[in-house]
Amino acid sequence: MKTTLELPDQLMRRIKMRAVERNQKLKDTVAQLLEFGLASAPEKEAPKRAPRPVRLKKHGPLTINDIETAIASGRD
Repeated sequence: MKTTLELPDQLMRRIKMRAVERNQKLKDTVAQLLEFGLASAPEKEAPKRAPRPVRLKKHGPLTINDIETAIASGRD
């Protein structure tokens, strides 16, 4: 794919020098450097979504006492 990039002059000189030193085409050197950069960059994890609230059938809102009782009964 063709694309146009604006790079700082000094950076472009360094890339051109690397291509010459390695006897590579400029496009191959740029592609290789981009691949190395992407491979070394840490992947960001997708943001985790909060779980959906639990809806209880045939029960009104829970009280602190209901929650504490449920926790205590699970410890037996």
